[in-house]
Amino acid sequence: QLGTLLDKNDSLSVVIGFDARHQSQKFARLTAALFAHENIHVYLFDSTTVPTPFIPFSIQKLKCKAGIVVTASHNPKDDNGYKVYWENGAQIISPLDSQIAHSIQENLEPWKGKAWNLDILQEKSSNLISDPIEQICDLYIKNLSNLCYFPELNAKTELKFVYTPVHGVGQQFAEKAFSAFKFQPFISVDEQKNPDPDFPTVKYPNPEEGKETLECAIKTANKNNADFILATDPDADRFALAERDTQATTQTGWRILSGNQLGTLLGWWRWFTWRNKNPQVNVKDVYMLYSTVSSHILKSIGQIEGFNTIDTLTGFKWLGNKSHELINNNKHVLFAFEEAIGFMCDPNNVLDKDGISAMVIGAEMCTYLKSIGRTLYEQLNQISLLYGYHINNNSYIICNKTNILLKIFHRLRHYDQREDQQQQEISKTDKNQSEIVVQYSNKIKSHVTPDENERLYSKDEEFVYPRRCGQYNIIGIRDLTVGIEVDFRDQGKDKQPTLPCSSSTQMITFYFDNDCEITIRTSGTEPKIKWYSEISKKIQNKQTSDINSMIDTELFRNETKHELDQLVEAVIQEFLQPEKNGLIQRETST
Repeated sequence: QLGTLLDKNDSLSVVIGFDARHQSQKFARLTAALFAHENIHVYLFDSTTVPTPFIPFSIQKLKCKAGIVVTASHNPKDDNGYKVYWENGAQIISPLDSQIAHSIQENLEPWKGKAWNLDILQEKSSNLISDPIEQICDLYIKNLSNLCYFPELNAKTELKFVYTPVHGVGQQFAEKAFSAFKFQPFISVDEQKNPDPDFPTVKYPNPEEGKETLECAIKTANKNNADFILATDPDADRFALAERDTQATTQTGWRILSGNQLGTLLGWWRWFTWRNKNPQVNVKDVYMLYSTVSSHILKSIGQIEGFNTIDTLTGFKWLGNKSHELINNNKHVLFAFEEAIGFMCDPNNVLDKDGISAMVIGAEMCTYLKSIGRTLYEQLNQISLLYGYHINNNSYIICNKTNILLKIFHRLRHYDQREDQQQQEISKTDKNQSEIVVQYSNKIKSHVTPDENERLYSKDEEFVYPRRCGQYNIIGIRDLTVGIEVDFRDQGKDKQPTLPCSSSTQMITFYFDNDCEITIRTSGTEPKIKWYSEISKKIQNKQTSDINSMIDTELFRNETKHELDQLVEAVIQEFLQPEKNGLIQRETST
């Protein structure tokens, strides 16, 4: 129904691509035919599967009105999906998404003579269909090579890299990117290098899952004595990285970096390389972005280095559109990331997460750090010493019943303080705060009118949130479902959140008095309740030149992580109540 929203004119065009899943090409060709029947030119990647980031890149370079990619990314093999971008090269947001949904409801009957007719794709005389693969691939690699800062170092490195596309579309494009950065060819994972919609070697085709998904890559790396493992998900918009654990602190012998750790390293790298090349640019015009459930480390770096940071709602549709807005205002956007291994390293060309660019830029970062005798883990410690420790504990729990899920969040908004004795144990270490907690009326009203189609609460409903969990007081909350943000230290003054709110998604953030922040939200595509937590602290002694200081630093990190882990466990047990609600714990691996 996207075609019904486009203004028809002679120069109007769209770009369409697809991944390697069952039926993806068929769905893409049906879509292309519909646009062509409406006399809209279609750039259809028909000769090969392409990475999802090729679509937003093509929109900008080919000046298309919109773009579509048929993909289910890293979802299970039986899934498929349809991702839409607008003329700015970013994913659609309101009001376009609502307009498309409305148009679908008005066009439930397939268009007669058009809906299933692919003849127009075969007509030799038709000038409405063209395949831009050669032009776009060459241009993409050329633009990407501009972010290569150490080609000579890359060319002579002795590091060995293993790469896997996890049965997805990334192999040939990763090879071209590696060559453009002057690297020797990486080592391929033979069992996974070719597209296969059945993903036969993995339970989940998602590199974020860790050891299980990377098992074949680890075997290949061990066999070839490789130093690093690089992976992209099946549509090549996400990137994962593992470093050989020379200290043998992990069961697998490999340290698999989390999305937040990778975001920290890539953010530091983009700043380090860009600043060295652009020392004259006013840092007040420089921006980095991150989703609100991701680590806030970029904010800490920006506060010291002088550049700006912005957080957005979860998802690159928000990061991409905000980046486009900043670029249009002549700002320099260097980088954006979300904790789910999504990284936007080249916002001037791709306004979405891009696994291919992140992969090759990450490889160059590894090469540089090796040249100065530093591992990724050691570099993370250096960043923490300079800008503060940001330690995370993110995961999920499975909830297969929607009514249970809604019940859990309803309870958190109508909390009975008598349920938990700990709620009565107001901290004795902060008398003033304790008095506020006791004196302030618990009842809070929403600032946002509930969506008519998603009304789960009434306009005048009042909410009561928990004030304590585990050993710590809750000093504030932000509820983006009902539109509430309140600081209990400020006499409980509440306000409308600055981030967009929607009653169609459950999402509450709790702020604790130990500098910890925990967000609980539902997944938009899976039966999961996810939590995202971070504790940020600075170590006083930054001198790490001797062994005692290094030991002190590691102890500090471990103590801080233990503090966070204990609080997360308390949130799970007290707020989610997994045993009572029949929730299924995530399978974990080392």
